[in-house]
Amino acid sequence: MSKHIFKFNPLLTWVLAVGLACTTGAHAQTSPAQTKVTAAASDTLVDLDARILVESKTIGADGVTRTSQYEETFMRRGQQVWMQRVRPKSVAEHDHGKEKKGHKHLDPFAGGRLIGLVDGKAQLDLVLADEKQVVNIPSVEFGNMGFDGSWEKAYYLIALQEFKRAKVLKATQRKSEFPDAVWHERKGDVNESILWDSKRMVPRVIESSNAQGTQWRRITVTLQNSTSRVVPWSESVVKNYDQMRYSDFLD
Repeated sequence: MSKHIFKFNPLLTWVLAVGLACTTGAHAQTSPAQTKVTAAASDTLVDLDARILVESKTIGADGVTRTSQYEETFMRRGQQVWMQRVRPKSVAEHDHGKEKKGHKHLDPFAGGRLIGLVDGKAQLDLVLADEKQVVNIPSVEFGNMGFDGSWEKAYYLIALQEFKRAKVLKATQRKSEFPDAVWHERKGDVNESILWDSKRMVPRVIESSNAQGTQWRRITVTLQNSTSRVVPWSESVVKNYDQMRYSDFLD
């Protein structure tokens, strides 16, 4: 298991490409190695707690409309990002009981996915609170965890530097309910809209659809009023967890 989860300096601070001010004191949960970031990144780090709702709709050639939705908890501290799928308790208990009967495989949505930035490279760990385990995921297996390897996309939920440089999405006069958020949009074969909150460095809403109207997706980020003082990956929480490797779960 990677050392960066367990060794923290309380005076320093810290995805799913579905994204600031550094803190000190009780909110900080970061190791010295994680302070090595580019100037561009370090200038735009904002701690926050949020809930992400992902909704999608597809109309197939067979005329059937298929919809889906799921939620994730989303936390940022310094350079670290935490995402965890919200699953009904009954479903989680059913899956857990079934796995106990045989060989246990690694479920990327059974725990929290912790994405950090170490020496400019993304690092991923799966924290399984029920099992009291922390599993280090090698970069070659990121795809199996639903992570494309981009720390930037995990943190900002968009490719921030591309969004800022390309100016493909133009600021519009579309009404926003958030004082610090402005809609950016583009039309074409793919229609995209991002309600970007420049103060908190996170999109409040991401919308996309195709020109035919047969595919639609919306991501809504609901911010919490405050940040938790204790995070699920803090040393006090995981200090007695077993340190596991991805290979421990292979047949």
